[in-house]
Amino acid sequence: MSSDPARPPESLSDEDLVRRYCEGIDPEGALLSLCERYRTMTYAFFRRRIGVAEIAAEENQELYLAVVEHLKDFRGEASFRTWLFQIAHHRLAHLRRRWGVHVDERAEEVPDELWERLEAPAASNPEHEANRRQIARALRRCIAALPEIERAVIYGQYYGSITLKLLSRELRLANKSGARAVLIAAQRKLRRCLEQAGLNAATVGESLGSTS
Repeated sequence: MSSDPARPPESLSDEDLVRRYCEGIDPEGALLSLCERYRTMTYAFFRRRIGVAEIAAEENQELYLAVVEHLKDFRGEASFRTWLFQIAHHRLAHLRRRWGVHVDERAEEVPDELWERLEAPAASNPEHEANRRQIARALRRCIAALPEIERAVIYGQYYGSITLKLLSRELRLANKSGARAVLIAAQRKLRRCLEQAGLNAATVGESLGSTS
């Protein structure tokens, strides 16, 4: 049974709004209500994981274009919210594939260049070697905690030796500073994270401070 067409869209459940859209009962109003109901939430989802407001906004817009394209295929096997976030996760997975970023992809590695920037102590001293291992564990955790795009820039710069100019183009960073601004933001977060782990933040921060 279709919902009462006299009721305002904002007072209806997700299911009723989807039904209105599919049955052609004020489809524009139903779609607008669904988008208004969730757009802030889905933007926050992308913003937390991507780390750059412009790209998060772009992905959020693309998400709702996908909703427009596929909403008539919605079968109600899950809630609309679950279905919506499945699409959002799919878009995020697509970005990860394009950027080559996975949290555990390089969990056991710390690049030589990054070690040089950290000015790690000589390995001949057992105490220094233990400290190096402590830094490595903390650094892996800190990198994994970065937003997707910041992790992509860190991986591209330190693991892939990709120039910041190329990273800016590949990641579609249109702002003037491009990947350099993202790298600086990531370095700042790594400093704080390592400091919270009880490491020598002054030495680590100074080492992380320069960019190529």
